[in-house]
Amino acid sequence: MDELFRMAVIQYGFAGLSIILLSFIFWLVRQLIMLLKENNKVISENTAAINNLTKNSIDQLKLQRDISNKLLSRPCIAKGE
Repeated sequence: MDELFRMAVIQYGFAGLSIILLSFIFWLVRQLIMLLKENNKVISENTAAINNLTKNSIDQLKLQRDISNKLLSRPCIAKGE
């Protein structure tokens, strides 16, 4: 009888430990999913910022080329010296 009681305690202890470990794993997975959602949000914001910088850089390059063309089309003032 004592042996039967000990085996039942061991089995229930193992079952309890398994439930605790499974709960911990589910909690960790949930935390990981929340972290991945936050990372995706940051990545999308960074991508939008990089796209905005690219657009600004292209606009500045066009403006710089326009200014350069205007300067090259004007006569040189230092020719007479």
